[in-house]
Amino acid sequence: MRFCPRDGTLMVPQKKNNTTVLKCPKCGYEVKLTEKAREAYRQKSEVAEEKKRGVMVAEEKRIEYDKEEMEELRRQLLENLQESERESD
Repeated sequence: MRFCPRDGTLMVPQKKNNTTVLKCPKCGYEVKLTEKAREAYRQKSEVAEEKKRGVMVAEEKRIEYDKEEMEELRRQLLENLQESERESD
């Protein structure tokens, strides 16, 4: 890692005219990256095979209510709606 000599910000690698330079994102200071240093900045990205083929499965779960339960849920919903209307007034 290299820090900008002007302001101490971490310099980041960037492609410029077929070469790689380290550039300060804050002030724009640039320095050419040597071949040896380039290896240290080379990014390697590997994804496990299982993650590449991840599949999401969703199941529908049906809940059955009898008439009394439905009426109770309806009553609670209406009470909550009326209470929220009173609070907003």
